[in-house]
Amino acid sequence: MINQDSGTMKRVVFLVVLVASIAFVRAEAARVENLEGLAIPSRTDGTQFSLEEVRTLIMKGCAEREWKPEYEGESVITCSILVRGRHFVKVEIPFSETDYSILYLDSEEMDYNPNKQTIHRKYNGWVNNLRLMINHQLTDATDKPAGSIAIDASDDADAERYEALLKLGELRDKGLISDEEFEAEKAKLLSQD
Repeated sequence: MINQDSGTMKRVVFLVVLVASIAFVRAEAARVENLEGLAIPSRTDGTQFSLEEVRTLIMKGCAEREWKPEYEGESVITCSILVRGRHFVKVEIPFSETDYSILYLDSEEMDYNPNKQTIHRKYNGWVNNLRLMINHQLTDATDKPAGSIAIDASDDADAERYEALLKLGELRDKGLISDEEFEAEKAKLLSQD
């Protein structure tokens, strides 16, 4: 009788472990969340940002979150990020003077399933953080007068600073520098004129 109870107990433990394993694997995948029709605020004087200003602010928001923005023309930006040297994500950001969207485009090492439209659970968090930074850039610019928002893409200092930030991010993601060292170096780079 003791052997039967022991065998039953082993089966119960096995089933509990199996169910927990399945639940854990399912928790790792999440439905891809495309963020569509995100409103662009008006300036405090009631005017809208120009299309070029919206593009500039979105690209600045991408760069601040360490995503690499590329202007594709026709009111579309693609933005990519490489995390820990292996997790790659690319999104498309179509925009107008009144709204923008962040749409899944491509990924590597993120367990994307095109049939189920699922992806690693971290993806949605990364995209939401990108949205928050873009919204922050837009909101901060609402009190600036029309025509005052401009970043010269050909500015060598900004390009060098951006490349240095990317390299710092890669070093941090590879574990070669700590988060504290990364933040200290980032602060130095961003404070340079």
